[in-house]
Amino acid sequence: MADSTPLQFDVPDMDCQGCVRSITEALRKLDPNVHVVADLESKRVVIGGEIDAGRAAEAIEAAGFDVKAAG
Repeated sequence: MADSTPLQFDVPDMDCQGCVRSITEALRKLDPNVHVVADLESKRVVIGGEIDAGRAAEAIEAAGFDVKAAG
């Protein structure tokens, strides 16, 4: 079962709203109710919803982005 704590990932090659849209769409395939907040300046994505970290990272990578857990 997924944790309800928001997930945070650094996505270094996210640099435009098109990137944000692609990432959001990929995550919505896993959970249509996911809440995604992307900060282009810090290149960080915060995800709220019922998605586990591994599946979220895989979805972002499948959308064509490098991803790592934010530290």
